[in-house]
Amino acid sequence: MRPAPFSYHKAERLDQALALLAEFGEDARPIAGGQSLVPMMNLRLARPSHLVDINALDLDTIELRSDHLHIGALVRHERYARESLIAQHFPAFAEGVEWIGHPTIRRRGTLGGSISHADPTAELPALCVLLGAEIIAQSAEGSRRIPAAEFFISAYVTSLEAGEMVTGIDLPLPKGKSSGAFEEFAERSGDFAIISAGVTLEHDGRAITDARVVWSGVDLAPVMAERAGDLLRGKPLSAPEAEAAAQAMSAGITPLDDPMASAEFRHSLIVELTQRALTRACEKAMQAS
Repeated sequence: MRPAPFSYHKAERLDQALALLAEFGEDARPIAGGQSLVPMMNLRLARPSHLVDINALDLDTIELRSDHLHIGALVRHERYARESLIAQHFPAFAEGVEWIGHPTIRRRGTLGGSISHADPTAELPALCVLLGAEIIAQSAEGSRRIPAAEFFISAYVTSLEAGEMVTGIDLPLPKGKSSGAFEEFAERSGDFAIISAGVTLEHDGRAITDARVVWSGVDLAPVMAERAGDLLRGKPLSAPEAEAAAQAMSAGITPLDDPMASAEFRHSLIVELTQRALTRACEKAMQAS
């Protein structure tokens, strides 16, 4: 299929892009890599009347800023793997982005595009929730900072308003020693995930002092394991009782049941992938201590 007719506008500056988005409102979408939006347009699941090309905007930076790492909306997926700051401070992020699509998608796709698209199985939304990211949304009227846990509402639905676009994210730096890992299961390499599990740990070199666990593919938005901290706090890095913790965290969770996978299979994946990610995060923490 071909997309519905649309008008194309190329923005050279951020204020120009925001003015165009404000002018056309809900009928406009920003576009950069197009790896999420264009397929939706070809299927006519998205029918914007106006596309605002934002590739010329200065939003492709990764910068350490006092207590957080800033990643601009136009940073391409393939760049994350080359950034030592990400590997150093956010190992779960560094692992998670390795699962994104195929080489062409990683070459063209952008952080802002993936987050705004909000696919329920995508890696970046889950990583943003896992790491407590703030999503920076700007419009012609100003900017606002939206906690990732409040940004992703449902499948392909975010809290962005008409005229707004994502310009970047801020990831708070860990306050002490930390580690993390990310596991995913898909039918084939590059396919959408059936289930993924991300883990971040804070530790004192011997024991876990706090933990966060997030899953994608469980529901229509990333799901935080509410009991992760309580279950893992105080556990030794050398023996975190990963299987028991994963079982306890997933108790009461009813995953999606669809043609891709049954709820029962998804639940088994939640336990297995959480156990693997937790075990590896502990191993990495012990090696670094």
